[in-house]
Amino acid sequence: MQKHPRLQAAHEGSPAPVNISASAGPILKWPGGKTQLLPLLRKLLPAGNRLVEPFLGGASVFLGTDYSSYLLLDAHVDLICMYKQMVQRPERIIELARPLFSDHAANEAIYLAVRDAFNRAAPADVRAAYFLYLNKFGFNGLSRYSAKGNFNVPWGRAAQAPTLPEDSIRAFSERARSKAVIVQGDFTDAFKLATPGDVIYCDPPYVDLADAPSFTKYTAEGFPRERQQELADLARATAARGIPVVISNHLTAETRELYRGAECHEVEVRRSVAAQAGNRRTVAEGIFVFER
Repeated sequence: MQKHPRLQAAHEGSPAPVNISASAGPILKWPGGKTQLLPLLRKLLPAGNRLVEPFLGGASVFLGTDYSSYLLLDAHVDLICMYKQMVQRPERIIELARPLFSDHAANEAIYLAVRDAFNRAAPADVRAAYFLYLNKFGFNGLSRYSAKGNFNVPWGRAAQAPTLPEDSIRAFSERARSKAVIVQGDFTDAFKLATPGDVIYCDPPYVDLADAPSFTKYTAEGFPRERQQELADLARATAARGIPVVISNHLTAETRELYRGAECHEVEVRRSVAAQAGNRRTVAEGIFVFER
């Protein structure tokens, strides 16, 4: 197993992405985002014609790498719908979101009213703007739903209104229109669509640490141990077909067993491992590379 230096932040000694606009940063605040890991990921991801991402999330890997094309999937319906609207109608989404990104809207009453409207039927463009607002103003960037399918993340109590990421929305839209296909679906769908010449990068919900459960309820179905095993088995089988697979996860005895046969690269990152957003510590993560 190869160990790598601790990564504190992407701007500390990180190489700049190749041919990527500096304004194309992640749009969302997304738990487990890969901005910190990008310098190492760019070194470890194999060369290929297309990068396939079955767990798109905050899209930092899509924005921070430079493959010829991308196949981007996620099981999260509202996340994918938002991205598709931003690709198709970026200025419309910015126009709808702009009034919400103000000090007037940075209070619990407005947040709860928007959340309630989001949970009722709304046009796709309005829903996309609401989802962006809820992500930025909600607690810790979480995306969580009740058993009835209602978004139920509480207000984040921000001292001031977050900035509307207009430049990032425009850059994402331009980049995705020219390079990406975006699909809502299960991670197994991505593996079915992969062909020789592709590289698959997986950033699944993480396994639990011994003293801190990981957040896996991005969708109503969650991501139980059986799904972790299914992903690991698919990765081995797909690599055997000549399609390399790279997976990020906590580095634990469980993941070492799950991803047996992969080349493991260890890195320490700063993560929030508790309900309090400010309660952060260094944890070991593994980047597991499956190749034939």
